[in-house]
Amino acid sequence: MRNSILVILLLLSFSCSNKDQEQFWFLEKDQDFSRVKNIFEKHVDFFPEKDKVNWIISTWSLDPNEEYNLTVAFGLDNESFKKEKERLEQLSIATYYADNDSLLVLNRFSTHENYGYPDKSEIKTELIEQDWFNDYLPVPNFWNFSRYQTNNTVSRLPNDFKIYVFEAKPGIHIDKQRLVKGGYMPEKWNHGFSKGVAISKERKEIIYWIIYW
Repeated sequence: MRNSILVILLLLSFSCSNKDQEQFWFLEKDQDFSRVKNIFEKHVDFFPEKDKVNWIISTWSLDPNEEYNLTVAFGLDNESFKKEKERLEQLSIATYYADNDSLLVLNRFSTHENYGYPDKSEIKTELIEQDWFNDYLPVPNFWNFSRYQTNNTVSRLPNDFKIYVFEAKPGIHIDKQRLVKGGYMPEKWNHGFSKGVAISKERKEIIYWIIYW
């Protein structure tokens, strides 16, 4: 009986391990990304299939003082890019240009130069509560994605990108023990969750992103 239970447990463990590898195939297999997987496992179902991707660049933050984010860029060939772009556009509930100054950006004052910890002189409190934010859903600040980051836009993405939001909800959507208060957001969005992509037709590149705070 004990041997049977042990075999079942081993099979379940192997099954879970395989599931993780399938879901998070874009992370390095020889490293432990258990914290990343635990936080984002419910929301990577819109990521592309492995055989369509030419290259990958991934970054994430699990900073309890700022936010949890997972950001992964994929390079695709022409045909795969076209099909993936069409698929993703159908999932979108909101679309914004990356250079839109009115965007509701999580931790909007973070830059590559201040490493996500803006000085008081950089924080413009008058931009935290604005009526126009009622017309926008939260998007990431891409300051820590060095391949793309720019200070010319509030999203820190070059202006050839369009940002697509697939889902965004205010409130607590993560274990309270992991709760983060994202900085510089309107009262309605003190806590929340958002996910989507950013697409550059010019580069034929797609950035997939998920944020919690």
